[in-house]
Amino acid sequence: MDAGVVFTEKYLKLMFKSLRDATPDEVMEELEHCRRENLRPVRIPRYFRGFFVEDEKYCASTGFEMQVFKHEEKPRGSAQGPRKLILYLHGGAFIYPPVFFHWRFLHDLYIRTHCDALMPVYPKSPEYDCEHSVKTLLEYYKSISESNQYNEIHLVGDSAGACLCLVMVQEAHKNGWQKPTTTTLLSPCVDLSHTREKEMRALQDKDNMLQLDRVIMLNAIWQGLLPAQHPWVSPVFGDFSGVDNLSVYYGSDEILQPDDLLLQETYKKAGKTGLFVEFEGMFHTFAMFPIPEGFRAVKMMAKTIKGR
Repeated sequence: MDAGVVFTEKYLKLMFKSLRDATPDEVMEELEHCRRENLRPVRIPRYFRGFFVEDEKYCASTGFEMQVFKHEEKPRGSAQGPRKLILYLHGGAFIYPPVFFHWRFLHDLYIRTHCDALMPVYPKSPEYDCEHSVKTLLEYYKSISESNQYNEIHLVGDSAGACLCLVMVQEAHKNGWQKPTTTTLLSPCVDLSHTREKEMRALQDKDNMLQLDRVIMLNAIWQGLLPAQHPWVSPVFGDFSGVDNLSVYYGSDEILQPDDLLLQETYKKAGKTGLFVEFEGMFHTFAMFPIPEGFRAVKMMAKTIKGR
């Protein structure tokens, strides 16, 4: 195994140890900490301040003022071709703001595709629930669609953000908005009813990041008053008739692998052909990290977005 992968896995195991071992009371303390943190504005990490800028806040009818960050392609010379957008929804268990590796991942995709890129900082749990956040994001997506700024919209998301991306593409089709040209998901959680809990528990010892009982607890709070198999909560139970050009990347050693296999089965039953790539020995959201498999996955994502 590559030395970088070994180092990264050890780093993640150490970094997430307290979260994996957390008691229910400690999880609630963590949620309260996140609630306070999410009331503060997100700042661009120092390393990326020359690349990203904060766009105008999006004021949704839900009452939420959403920070949006952009990484915009500068036109070269007088020639301006079709504008393409990567709309990126970051992960973080529905409770965390974007961290350094989210910015790095989006910056890498930007460099490889030369698309404009937007990252909205959507409403998080426990202050807000799934219904509030989805309504805010759908309203934002609709505004992009109706602006007619972009010839192509490419949805990209990891983990919790990937779940929201799948909701977004399903709703775009349902409401007749501009459909995403491609949808790229990294380690998505798509079934918050955990119908494959047994298979997920069988992978627990291999997963250095996620602890299933903690995930189930956080997901139940995020769910709010919606049923666990509502398409906004668990989009694997949604309508796939308008979901085209779907690409999914995940690791064999993460507890969400059964979720992603279920998504592949569901997509196939809907008569669709997508790209589903399982990386052997890889961990949750591995493509965000500077390791060979991560570089390979991002290169594949960029190739799909560029259409070649």
